[in-house]
Amino acid sequence: MKHKLISILAAMTLLLAGCGLTTEGTPNGQPPASQSSETTKDSESIVILHTNDVHCAVNDNIGYDGLYLYKEEMLQKYENVLLVDAGDAIQGSAYGTLSKGKLIIDLMNDVGYDCATLGNHEFDYGMDVLDDRSEQLNCGYICSNFCTADGETVFEPYRIFEIAGKKIAFVGVDTPSTFTKSPIALLTDDQGAPMYDFMADETGEKLTACVQKNVDDARSKGADFVILLAHLGNGDGDEPRFHSKHLIAQTNGIDVLIDGHSHEKVNEELTNKDGKTVLSSQTGTKLKSIGKITISADNTISTELVEEVPEPEGIAAELVIRNKTNRWVDSKIKKQIEEYTASYQELMNRKIGKVAFSLIVNGEDNKRLAKLQETGLMNLICDALCEIGESDISLLYGGACRADIEQGDILLTDVLQAFPYSNDVVVASMKGEDILNAVEFGARRLPAECNGLIHGSGIEYTVDLSIPSSVKENEKGEFVSVDGQYRVREIRINGEPLDKEKTYIVTTNTYLQGGGDGMAMMKNTEILRTLQYQDNTLLAEYIETNLNGVVPEKYSNTEGRIRIIP
Repeated sequence: MKHKLISILAAMTLLLAGCGLTTEGTPNGQPPASQSSETTKDSESIVILHTNDVHCAVNDNIGYDGLYLYKEEMLQKYENVLLVDAGDAIQGSAYGTLSKGKLIIDLMNDVGYDCATLGNHEFDYGMDVLDDRSEQLNCGYICSNFCTADGETVFEPYRIFEIAGKKIAFVGVDTPSTFTKSPIALLTDDQGAPMYDFMADETGEKLTACVQKNVDDARSKGADFVILLAHLGNGDGDEPRFHSKHLIAQTNGIDVLIDGHSHEKVNEELTNKDGKTVLSSQTGTKLKSIGKITISADNTISTELVEEVPEPEGIAAELVIRNKTNRWVDSKIKKQIEEYTASYQELMNRKIGKVAFSLIVNGEDNKRLAKLQETGLMNLICDALCEIGESDISLLYGGACRADIEQGDILLTDVLQAFPYSNDVVVASMKGEDILNAVEFGARRLPAECNGLIHGSGIEYTVDLSIPSSVKENEKGEFVSVDGQYRVREIRINGEPLDKEKTYIVTTNTYLQGGGDGMAMMKNTEILRTLQYQDNTLLAEYIETNLNGVVPEKYSNTEGRIRIIP
């Protein structure tokens, strides 16, 4: 087997210029704005712009260049403007994968963020990379509930800005589901115990107490307003005890919730435990909108979502077309984006094959089909893993796949965007009983989206939704046991019924093998060998070499590997 893609990727230089730190607690990177002598700026109001779940959308939709332009426009009218982010910025496209988030950090510095919290995907490249990115990000990260095992916060829990005669506190919080949705769970001490904690428990009280403590602490230091900068959301894929609405209902002292994680557009009012109103805002994903909070001179607060950057007055700008929509953007940042991305273009645009149909994993209403059912694209990568790994079966989780591969030429960037996490591929031995429990655990939330839904090659199974899940999890969302009837049945391995006592050879990636998505039973596997691939480069090599660059017609449909009985 040739390793053309591996050698090319290994040769890629990913280190870009580093950036210095700015003083905490002061507005960061305020751009110069042209100002008419006849116009008087509002010096008493405070405008807070916010983003969430940008996922490397450097020049999609509004784009970072449009965001910067809108910030300039606000600075024409207001003296006091802050820009903050609610997580999941550095992962989500080939640019993030190839630079391990560095390209996005540089752009965030150019745009001038004042504060940012962590999302679950900030952990995708490992803790060492996150340490580097946090140092490179001028404003750094805040997060109140990301702690070491002994309870010490890894980043500052909150930050207070003194601006326009007021103190504005931002308290950061990341979903405890990060523990099972990122490689952080793989970091253990000599006794095998997790090294980090996200304040998770079976009721959500631990998270609530953590946030309340830091809100109270910020208030005690004179904060006039407290804004929760959260990556929590209210999606089906997370436990309700970790939802932002649940947290707000159990706390007090928070004026505004800036939320993320569930990729929704939200602009609504919530009620805290004292019956007081808390404004809640979330901008969707990939800079489809910009959040805007205004604290007026009389201390009233308003929120809105800005979906279109207006034509600027007195500011140099450029009109571009994105997604068939005219967009005003800042020329300087647009050029900076072009310079940052240029070094990746030759590699990303390398053709590896073609497909006569689209491989779809994103359905209507933002439903991610690979978390709900069998898909042709997941079958394709699982066949690639099984064949190159020379194993009995392969296993992969539905959340590994994030984007469609459209009909036509397949470029390397298409594969990297479809499978952006770049986990190493391993071949391991696995007991049949552990395979059974992995499949059952992966199907526990169906018919709702289930990030850990198991796809595979050489394996097929049926899920009976009339049987309620009896899976038991610990406070971190990891598998403990099945305490009742299995809803998964008719598991067959290469046509034969699964033997719970037999040991099978399985190809998977290190994230799943290490217990990712709560798959604690996967930790029982023994790694036999590590392949010189990551999962996405293995798929690219398989299409280019094993399939001679042509994706077979069979992947245009499903094959009954996952059968779901409604």
